[in-house]
Amino acid sequence: MKYKYWKWIFMGTCLLLGVLLLFKVRTILGPFFLAFVLAYLLNPLVDGLERHRISRNKSIAIVFTGIIAVLAIIIFIILPIIYNELSKLAVILPNTIQSVTERIEGFREQFKATGLPSRVALVLDQHLGQGEVIIAERLNLFLANLPNALSTVTLYILSPVITLYLLADWKGLGDGFFRIIPQRWRMEWRRLWQDINHVIRQFVRGDLVIAVIVGVLIGVGVKIVGMEYALLIGLMCGIFDLIPYFGPVIGAVPSLLLALTKSPGMALKVALVILIVQQLEGNIISPKLMGDSVGLHPLWVVFALLACGEIAGFWGMLFAVPLAAVIRVVFKHIYFRLVSTKV
Repeated sequence: MKYKYWKWIFMGTCLLLGVLLLFKVRTILGPFFLAFVLAYLLNPLVDGLERHRISRNKSIAIVFTGIIAVLAIIIFIILPIIYNELSKLAVILPNTIQSVTERIEGFREQFKATGLPSRVALVLDQHLGQGEVIIAERLNLFLANLPNALSTVTLYILSPVITLYLLADWKGLGDGFFRIIPQRWRMEWRRLWQDINHVIRQFVRGDLVIAVIVGVLIGVGVKIVGMEYALLIGLMCGIFDLIPYFGPVIGAVPSLLLALTKSPGMALKVALVILIVQQLEGNIISPKLMGDSVGLHPLWVVFALLACGEIAGFWGMLFAVPLAAVIRVVFKHIYFRLVSTKV
């Protein structure tokens, strides 16, 4: 009995010290976290090649050759295009902001000339002014933080190297984790991990693939209609498409604002492209590729999106659905554990 008491004290102390250490070095944890995510996503490909009687080291080499080819395309072809589009956008933004400001001033004058009650006109005038200030502040903040964000990316060059080590010993790491868990709980934890793993894999195979397809289709579509920032628009729409229900609307807003810098007619064309692609996604792409990938009720999905968005903003909404699905799996296991104990 005394031995168990000291064992729990030792484990609790080690856990506390580990958390404190991670908190102290939290600024360098990003590459390790990204490496773990990459290893988790790539491991099924490596396992698939192993099942075809290819050694694990050769399987990792084949997968990384493909990844390097994709990265080369991104670095040497896609990134320069994005950089050029952002450069053009930075040049036209001051003129665009000035044009928007002039239009807002014109709206103010029109409101004053319509004969609206003074209180109503004052409230509208104040809100238009606040909207102008918020837009200008957000744009300036984005442009000011862009160099820092690009410099931070260089730290993540370590991630592929760490991913190699993780993939090489992935099975050993998994077995080592489960050996920490007491024997009587080990099988239950394995079942829990299998269910969580299934949910996350479904999300990756479903939502992630669909988001890529939607982004490519919208990018190609707006390029066909003559829009300049096609790659940027496709990228934004693809990323935001990961957010159910609200994502397509959130992605469409900046895309239409970019199109408005050209002309209202171009904004209408871009809106039509986005609407067609979203209809294709809802009626053809999604049903064919995934169906209900994570098995969540729509009300639970909306609640998770709003709650995670309130807590962590954009990133919260982006990861709300898989997080909600994982929480559902955990609570399901806890519930059945309690029920089976009582029975």
